[in-house]
Amino acid sequence: APGMFEGRGAEERAKLAESEGGNAASEKAVEEGLKWMAAHQNKNGAWSLNEFSQTGDCDGQCQHHGVPSNAAGTGFGLLPFLGAGYTHKSGKYKNAVQNGLDWLIKDQTKEGTFNGCMGGSMYAHGIATIALCEAYAMTKDPKLKMPAQNAIDYIVDAQHAGGGWRYGPGQPGDTSVSGWQVIALRSAQQGGLKVPESVFTKLS
Repeated sequence: APGMFEGRGAEERAKLAESEGGNAASEKAVEEGLKWMAAHQNKNGAWSLNEFSQTGDCDGQCQHHGVPSNAAGTGFGLLPFLGAGYTHKSGKYKNAVQNGLDWLIKDQTKEGTFNGCMGGSMYAHGIATIALCEAYAMTKDPKLKMPAQNAIDYIVDAQHAGGGWRYGPGQPGDTSVSGWQVIALRSAQQGGLKVPESVFTKLS
């Protein structure tokens, strides 16, 4: 995998973690976190920000529900697995990752965004797009290329003339919302997707 994703293989990840102060205990904590995430995935493949306590064997133990935005929840659900080097092609969590990606693809609209954004708007769109782009960059699975590109195209079209992004397409920029879009755009570039240079020119 190119650039910023090349340290995610099992051997490379272990070396990188150790060089940055990680150890067996920190890696075990990561694995425990991923186990928790997998246990809280919906049967349809999504992760929910506001109904995760109703999944798996949780039985209502988890509290503090969030907003109803399954696109954001699923993006957030996928990213830790991808960050740890688990994809839908390899690793013990490949079924969980595959199901999450399948849900995002099914949830994508013809415009390139996601029905499940709901209250998350461009926040959720950016997060879901990062997950699609990272998965494509790491595996080059052709089934992910068009959904990821369509999601990126939506970000490009949603950019405000002043350079940023806010809650809805075309609104004046907000720092946090813009940050998610920039990460998605950079992930797309690393995967070889089409990102016009004009997007970054407007940002500068």
